[in-house]
Amino acid sequence: MNILLSDTRNYTYIAVRAGGFTLIELLITIVIVGVIAMIGIPAMGDFILNNRIRSQSGDLMLQLTHARSEAMRTVSRVTICPGTSGSGCAGSAWENGWVAFIDTNNIAALDSGETIISVSDALDGNNTLRSAAFPTYISFRHDGSSADISGAPQAGSFALCDSRGFGDDARAIVITVTGRIKVLNANATGSGVSNC
Repeated sequence: MNILLSDTRNYTYIAVRAGGFTLIELLITIVIVGVIAMIGIPAMGDFILNNRIRSQSGDLMLQLTHARSEAMRTVSRVTICPGTSGSGCAGSAWENGWVAFIDTNNIAALDSGETIISVSDALDGNNTLRSAAFPTYISFRHDGSSADISGAPQAGSFALCDSRGFGDDARAIVITVTGRIKVLNANATGSGVSNC
C-alpha cells in the first residue's frame, strides 16, 4: 500500500540585499566627517588654550592669596620670587616657576633656614608670565598689604600670555597696595598691562 502525501505549502522567495555601503554612500560619509573635523579641530585647540590659561591664572592667584594669608597668620613677611626651592630667587622669568617663603630677614631672597610655603613648577604650553611692577619679587606684610623690602607699597600686575599673544585671550593678575588680588582680561580697563 502506497500513501501519497501532497505538499500544499506555498513558498515565497524574498530577495535579500547584501549588507555594506555603496561607493557613493562611503564618499558622502567621508565628506561629512571631513567637514566636521575641519570645524572641530581648531575649536578644540582654542578650548585647550583657554582652559590652560584659566588654570594657570587661577593657580597664580591661589598661590598669591595663600602667601598673603600666611603673612597675616604668621605675622611675618612672605615673599614670592621667580625660581625654585633648589635655586632660590633667580631672574625675572616667572614662567619658569616661583617659590613662596617666609622672609625672616626681609631681603627678598631665599636663604637657608627660611620656611618655604609653596613651590610652583614652570608653566605649560610655553606661556609667559612677566611683570614690570614685580620683576624679581612680590612681598606681603603681616597686615596683608603688599610692600617692597624698603617698606614702600607695591602694586601692579602680572601679564600671562600664551601663543595667541596679548589681547582678549591673555590674562592680567592684578595686586593692589592692600594686597587684594583679581584676574582680568589683559586688555580690560584697569588691568595695568599693555603687552606680554
